[in-house]
Amino acid sequence: MYVDNDANLGALGEMVWGSGRGVRDLAYIKVASGVGAGLVIDGTIYRGPGGTAGEIGHITLDEAGPVCRCGNRGCLETFTAARYVLPLLQPSHGTELTMERVVQLARDGDPGCRRVVADVGRHVGSGVANLCNLLNPSRVVLGGDLAEAGELVLAPIRESVSRYAIPSAARRLSVLPGALGGRAEVLGALALVLSEMGDSTLLESALPASTPAFT
Repeated sequence: MYVDNDANLGALGEMVWGSGRGVRDLAYIKVASGVGAGLVIDGTIYRGPGGTAGEIGHITLDEAGPVCRCGNRGCLETFTAARYVLPLLQPSHGTELTMERVVQLARDGDPGCRRVVADVGRHVGSGVANLCNLLNPSRVVLGGDLAEAGELVLAPIRESVSRYAIPSAARRLSVLPGALGGRAEVLGALALVLSEMGDSTLLESALPASTPAFT
């Protein structure tokens, strides 16, 4: 049995078949009930010795901020994850609101939803800036429902990266929406099984000739 978390699987899927093709260093950011990052370093998923690498959602943005489920205050997750963001809009949009619906309303011009999506983007961008300063990835791929907001969320992410990241790292970074949508994790699981079984034929055909298959 092969097991991995959704952010790592999304990174694998996008690296082989999606917006991560052609680079050896990337971060796949998924914003959902939590916030996680799948990290690819030199063509390989980096999990860390305990398997917890990429917990970008627990970067501290505000030491006096809301209490996070991890016990700390002001984690990135408390400003971006659905469980914290949706209550901001429920008084005006109802209790059945979902992030998918928020994104759709934002794309349709709803001012409250556009503001919330932009704020989430700016906060995610602060976390991405930390990744840039630490790991200097070539590309960040945004996954999950939030990616469907397009430039409404990507532009604020880039703005925060430009403001908070080391300029040399920010200049080399591209921030793109995931190309695979909800299929990213499923395709990543397929890629994981193929790589773990030593069947790299499909992986090698999907990757550029200069990029080796990952492990």
